[in-house]
Amino acid sequence: MFDSLYIHVPFCAGKCAYCAFYSLGASTPEQRRSYLNTLAAECRRQAPRCQPLQTIFVGGGTPSLLSPEELGDFLAIVRDHFAFAANCEWTVEANPESLTPAKIAMLAAAGVNRLSIGIQSFKTHLRERIGRRGSLNQLPTIMQTARDSGIRRINFDLIFAIPGQTLADWQEDLAQALSWQPSHLSTYALTVEETTPLAQSMKNDQYDDDFVAFWDACDETLGKQGLHRYEIANFARPGHECRHNLRIWHGASYLGCGPAATSFDGQDRWTNPAHLQQWLNGQAPELDRINPDARAAEILAFGMRCVAGWQWEDFRRRCRRDPLELRGDALRRLAKLGLITLDADGARPTRQGLLFNDDLVAELL
Repeated sequence: MFDSLYIHVPFCAGKCAYCAFYSLGASTPEQRRSYLNTLAAECRRQAPRCQPLQTIFVGGGTPSLLSPEELGDFLAIVRDHFAFAANCEWTVEANPESLTPAKIAMLAAAGVNRLSIGIQSFKTHLRERIGRRGSLNQLPTIMQTARDSGIRRINFDLIFAIPGQTLADWQEDLAQALSWQPSHLSTYALTVEETTPLAQSMKNDQYDDDFVAFWDACDETLGKQGLHRYEIANFARPGHECRHNLRIWHGASYLGCGPAATSFDGQDRWTNPAHLQQWLNGQAPELDRINPDARAAEILAFGMRCVAGWQWEDFRRRCRRDPLELRGDALRRLAKLGLITLDADGARPTRQGLLFNDDLVAELL
């Protein structure tokens, strides 16, 4: 039985130059209506497999792009088909140019209690460099309306290591983000996927990687204001960590609805087609099935994205395996390399283990 839900809304005002997630840069009212109708059918079909939901995460795409009528129907689909735990965390991603006071009021009335707002940068030239559309002019209204509506858990997404971005630029972005007193900040290093327009535009660019300086600026600047790193790219005030993502990083099961959404039942993973029409037509999900030991190793590895790593008691409960029997040699090698600390109670990544997390994960897999 699932007790976490992810819903993918694949519509955007336009594709950002760096984005490799599945989304449509332009859509019609007819496409969005077909999406809502098919989503309702999928939720109706899957709801019997769910317990009262502990967490919901609505991502995209840009969920706030939906019109007020469409958003109302979307929220009703979720409310009508699923039961909610008393303290359910419900996150919705949004962009400042499409999130209006009326939409915020609808979200709050439905039970949404956490917003994740795509800022990326407060600097116009950097936003333009990565193809970010819209402006941040509505941010003051958004923040005031959200808090007046009772939505006080607010995340900002920020990006660093943008070509042309200086360390001073990044420090100013962090300071400006902090001036809004968010409860959570996601600080992502720009990943240039080969298939994106940004990758094409950078072919002849000189790119200086000051990754570590940007990384350390996050801990220094945010830590002074009470936001601490709890995962590779995520900082929160105590008690304001994203529960949905923490559960997924530690191998919890979750249901995914919508095109490109992934589900995980604790052993098998399956992903809906990353194509709106194929999903509308009912094309079967792609199944990722591996043996139980390999899946347990994957869960062990991805838990190491988090600063707290694993308590072995929690891992044994989750995977019904002893981690030292499963990957003891690899864990000892990682400890010797200084990428994790290892003791009888658990393991956790060091600063180097977070910085070089791809190598850490590869060793455990």
